[in-house]
Amino acid sequence: MNPSCYLSLRVPLGIAIILIPICIGVSQAQKPPSAVNPQAPVLNPAVPLGMQRGTTLDLTLTGSNLAEPTGLWTSFPAKVTIPTAGNNGKDNGKLLVRLEVPKDAPLGFHALRLATRRGLSNLRLFCIDDLPQVSESATNHTPDTAQVVSVPCVVVGQADAETADYFRFRVAAGQRLSFEVLGRRLGSSFDPQIQLLDAQGRELPGAYSNDAPGLQTDARLTYTFKTAGDYLVAVRDVSYRGSGDFYYRLRIGDFPCATMTLPLAIKRGTKTAVRFAGPNVDGVAPVEVTAPTDPAIEFLSLAPLYSPRSSVLHGNGLPGWPVYLALSDIEETLEKEPNDEAAKANRIPVPGAVTARFEKKGDIDTFLFALKKGARYRIEAQTHELGSPTEVYLTLRDARGTQLQVSDPMKEAYLDFTPPADGDYTLHVEHLHLWGGPDEVYRVSVTPLEPNFDLAVALDRFHVEQGGKLAIPIMSPRRDFNGPIEIRVIGPKGIRGQLTIAAGKAPPPNQPLGTLVVDVDADVPVGPYAFQIQGQATINGKPLTRLANVRTVVSQNLANLPLPPKNLLTSIGLAVTERPPFTLTAKLDAPSYAPGKLATLTITATRAPGFTTEIVLSTSALPPGVTTMLKNIPANQNEIKLALTLTPQAKIGNTAITVTGKSKHQNHEVTATSPPVTLVIKK
Repeated sequence: MNPSCYLSLRVPLGIAIILIPICIGVSQAQKPPSAVNPQAPVLNPAVPLGMQRGTTLDLTLTGSNLAEPTGLWTSFPAKVTIPTAGNNGKDNGKLLVRLEVPKDAPLGFHALRLATRRGLSNLRLFCIDDLPQVSESATNHTPDTAQVVSVPCVVVGQADAETADYFRFRVAAGQRLSFEVLGRRLGSSFDPQIQLLDAQGRELPGAYSNDAPGLQTDARLTYTFKTAGDYLVAVRDVSYRGSGDFYYRLRIGDFPCATMTLPLAIKRGTKTAVRFAGPNVDGVAPVEVTAPTDPAIEFLSLAPLYSPRSSVLHGNGLPGWPVYLALSDIEETLEKEPNDEAAKANRIPVPGAVTARFEKKGDIDTFLFALKKGARYRIEAQTHELGSPTEVYLTLRDARGTQLQVSDPMKEAYLDFTPPADGDYTLHVEHLHLWGGPDEVYRVSVTPLEPNFDLAVALDRFHVEQGGKLAIPIMSPRRDFNGPIEIRVIGPKGIRGQLTIAAGKAPPPNQPLGTLVVDVDADVPVGPYAFQIQGQATINGKPLTRLANVRTVVSQNLANLPLPPKNLLTSIGLAVTERPPFTLTAKLDAPSYAPGKLATLTITATRAPGFTTEIVLSTSALPPGVTTMLKNIPANQNEIKLALTLTPQAKIGNTAITVTGKSKHQNHEVTATSPPVTLVIKK
């Protein structure tokens, strides 16, 4: 069963749960190509899937098309070396790279990509941890053959079908340890469960975890051992599945286990003491955070750490796995109990937001706010996107207690409300399943419903030669906004691009708003890079900034992981390749064409001195109803003409067409792509 094609329903207690087959990915028109280019490198999971900061790791990458590397991109600070001894770099299936990571490298989920002479690889997740790293043995599938590990550590393993992995460790009387599996969150197919056993393999009561709240089916537990001695932890897939794709990292140590921050968001430019929520955060020190004002920064990553004052119980100073703190542009407050009834409702500003928690089962929170007659408001609860497992149900009442609206339990909890009169309104918030506890945290925001826009691109990686150009179609879902948008590239020196989307009617759904042309200077060194695409507009007199999102393709690349790491959702990869010994230009013979007519596309090659080889041509996808018979540019020639046939059914609209040429030069295959030319079809 493909998890991306089923809808998770939010239903109150007592209502049947039904799985509805539905595609939650992009539509067919938006679906990205399966590969950026067929010669780009493809990486398998980068086992051991991470490393301890402050150490050096020799990492053997496996996959295809790995030969002739030009660099390894990492989202974390690292000195990367690709040794040349032993013909390293000439094997398409294997490559050795050496990583040196500083002691202050940020903890958490990161990523790496490999660039070669032919393009950029898919993204692979890679963890930066504080724990010493251990590789799983091949014979640890019974309690009697359990692998002995020292605590603290992180074990890098792979689940095999129909079996479990066992690890033996020693504790002192009264020692407390946390166990956390990073599996599904790494883009693995692994759905882990963990269980603690005594030295004879007997289960310890209450020492079991599967689908820990907020961890996307990963497992986590904390346990205090009453008696000193040897114990076992068993790790397996909940359905006893396993293969090369079922990899994991098992963290063992005396560290806190946070699920999210308290509050879930803070306002940009403010200073806030941020606490943590989760199953094991007693004694964790608050973190003083000054929120950056840069609108391009959408979140911060914070690692929980026990306060020095709790060192009697927790003396090793190990940080827990980081969680995200969102940044906003509105006032953020924290719930104040008691607020279980309307008379004790917390007042929140509008626009504004509040972070709250269902402390116990059946807990109901109430919030009061003033709204204006005739204005349109969005009242929204956020949970999963901010790391919380909570399911929220909203009820809006007027000053007399009359129910006005409730949220749809089948969807994310929000209300679209236009008040019939000025005055105070009360929001009653309850757990959809009446649950409560340390993980049940949510954020509710009340904001005027204003025009808005988003940006998205269909691919998360590209390649372009030195001095070349790259055409990226920009999708921009809009809400009641048809004003101009200024789009630009945010990236390394020498990689730039700008696009102005003029005011006017938005294009049909799933159609690009425009094409951003990215220019790469001729002196940009060959290798891997990352950049972002930023859009800015002024709406109701206020500036609004958005970053282009690549979440759909990142999720697909991570086995349809619903919530990929936030630091990867706006990062676009680019391989700058060596400038080829020729360039291409394409030119149409008329500014526009009608269906049923012919168009002529002239392709010109500018050759470097001494380069005379044949150039094999291909084009980007032509619009429906347009066909051509491709020809190559013969050796010693510089130009050909392609006839484009527009059938009577040719689709009306504008399409950016690029032409790619491939040839051989100095025993290497070289590629060049023309700047885009726009084919305009109109009646």
